[in-house]
Amino acid sequence: MLRRPEKEKLVQELTETFKSSSLVLFADFTGLTVAQMTKLRRALREKMGSGAKLQVVKNTLLKMALRNAEYDVAAAEKAFFGPTAVLYVTQGDPVEAIKILNNFIKENKGTPVCKGIYLEKRYFPGEQLEELSKLPSREQLLAMVVGGIQAPIRGFVNVLAGVMRSMLYVLNAIKEKKENQ
Repeated sequence: MLRRPEKEKLVQELTETFKSSSLVLFADFTGLTVAQMTKLRRALREKMGSGAKLQVVKNTLLKMALRNAEYDVAAAEKAFFGPTAVLYVTQGDPVEAIKILNNFIKENKGTPVCKGIYLEKRYFPGEQLEELSKLPSREQLLAMVVGGIQAPIRGFVNVLAGVMRSMLYVLNAIKEKKENQ
C-alpha cells in the first residue's frame, strides 16, 4: 500500500504522462494471469518500444491524474470501477496499440475487458475498441491525404503534357506536309 507522498508523486507522474499521451485506455484485468499480463506488455514493447506502457493504477489516483491533465473525467465516470490497468501511448501510433490490445483480447477469450478509451483526449466507451482497431494507422492516413492532394496536381501536369504533345504532333504534321510539297 502506498503512503500519501508516494501517491502524490504517482499522480504527478501520471498527470505529466497523460498530458503528452495520444491514447489513455483503461481495462479490467480480472482473470488475467501474470504470464498473460507479461505477454501483453511484451507485445506492446515489441511493436511500440518505450512509447506505450501498461500499468495497474488505483481508480481514485487515475481520476485525479486525468482531471489534472484536463481530460473530461465525467464522461468516463462509469469506467472507474473494479481493478484497472491503464495503457497509455506517449510516442508512436495510438491505433497500433489499440490493435495490439484488441488482438490480445480475441486470443484470450475476452479478457481483459476494455472499460474506456481516451484517444487524442476524446472519450470513447470500451465497447468501441473493436471499431477503433479498424481505423487506419497515422501513416496510412497521411498517405491518403498526400495522395488526395497529389492526384489533381498529377492530372493537371498530364493535361499540360498532353497539350504539348498534341502541339508537337500538329507542328510535325505541318513540317512533313511542307517537305512533301
